[in-house]
Amino acid sequence: MKERKNVSALSRMLVNCASQTKEYGRCISKRVPEIERDMCLKEFLALKACMQSTENIC
Repeated sequence: MKERKNVSALSRMLVNCASQTKEYGRCISKRVPEIERDMCLKEFLALKACMQSTENIC
């Protein structure tokens, strides 16, 4: 049952944070293969904040 709840929470995060996920993915894909730590930090932090706020709502 807990596994189903986790999948459901992840699904909600992906739906609610679609634009942030897209922006982060776009940033990373522009820089492949020269990816370095924190190079898309702004986009990552926006995605993280969205996911955390979605998690807190659940």
